[in-house]
Amino acid sequence: MKKALKFLVFFILPILIFILWLGGFFGEKIEPGEQKKPKKVVTGVTTMKVSTVKLPELYQADGMIVSDDNAKVATKIMAEILRINVKEGDYVKKGQILAVLDDSDIKQQLKQAQAGLEELKKARMEALAGKVAAETAYKFAKRTYERFKNLYLQNSISKQQLEEIHTKMVGAKSQYEMVLAKLKQLDAKEKQVKAQIKLLNIMLSWAKIKAPFDGYVLKKLKDVGDMVPPGYPVFVVGNKELVYYAQLDESLLRFVRLGQEVTIHIVNLGKTVQGKIIKLNPNIDPQNRSFSIKAAIPQLEGLTSGMYGVLNLSIAGKEKIIIPKSALVQWNQLKAVYKVDPNNIIHLTYVKVGDDYGNEVEIIAGLEDGDVIIVDNIERACDGCKLGG
Repeated sequence: MKKALKFLVFFILPILIFILWLGGFFGEKIEPGEQKKPKKVVTGVTTMKVSTVKLPELYQADGMIVSDDNAKVATKIMAEILRINVKEGDYVKKGQILAVLDDSDIKQQLKQAQAGLEELKKARMEALAGKVAAETAYKFAKRTYERFKNLYLQNSISKQQLEEIHTKMVGAKSQYEMVLAKLKQLDAKEKQVKAQIKLLNIMLSWAKIKAPFDGYVLKKLKDVGDMVPPGYPVFVVGNKELVYYAQLDESLLRFVRLGQEVTIHIVNLGKTVQGKIIKLNPNIDPQNRSFSIKAAIPQLEGLTSGMYGVLNLSIAGKEKIIIPKSALVQWNQLKAVYKVDPNNIIHLTYVKVGDDYGNEVEIIAGLEDGDVIIVDNIERACDGCKLGG
């Protein structure tokens, strides 16, 4: 009996108590159902409400440095360049001879025309002398005919005699009219030759290429010995004041105005300067659908015509969502933000970024106007956590 009691107390009872303990008999009873785990509370972070803003966009255009007032000085005749009197950078006065072309052909034509004019003058003098003789003969024949006509009416001469005198008068008149016609032809020919001589003298002046105004020789496009056709530029002459010239897309016309400040990067000098639009041609070029502008710029040391520059023009842009870069979370290859819902629950939300604005960035997708996000100390935030007060 004692052995059975010992077995019960020292063996069966401990096993029973252990089984009851494992079954939670001695612990606090939990009601059946889902047990809610308390959410982690996040503090020490700053939030912001996302809103759309209208930021200016930057438009870039290629252009070049040019003289504010320049002209391409071209030839008007086909000729060889015999002499060039200036070099690039020289200052020239209006009318100064820049180059001399070969005018030997023009001089030969002028010499022939002048000789032809002398021949016409001689022929005219002879014709004038013939006119006097023919006019005298015609007047004499006419008076003779009038006298014989009266005699015929008095039956003093025969009709045949009168007709003979009339025939002589008609012949004299015809001779006189021929001389007058010849004089008229000579006058017309003389006018034609004189006009030719005048044109040839003008062409002789074209053989000397002259400066159209006071300024500087910016470019020399041809050399001595080159044959240049009519209309081909030999020099570019301009004043010393240099400006920036560019052609802009027609869609930008409504964003550009006279006096507008622009930023220009002079690539050759590696410098960026502030310019001001001083000339605007609103006429659209139908070939490339663009319009042109000129902008005044500082006259930097080393700045020369023809240098390449890039125009930076700020124009009104579209509405964008911009957030601080400090709000971004790098999640593998993706980017996300911690968005806070109306119940102050934090959600990891993936976003797509756009343009970079230094310390800020554009959000293309993932956020909407009015959303609340955490913008600093994002390492304290977690998906599903609750934002503390």
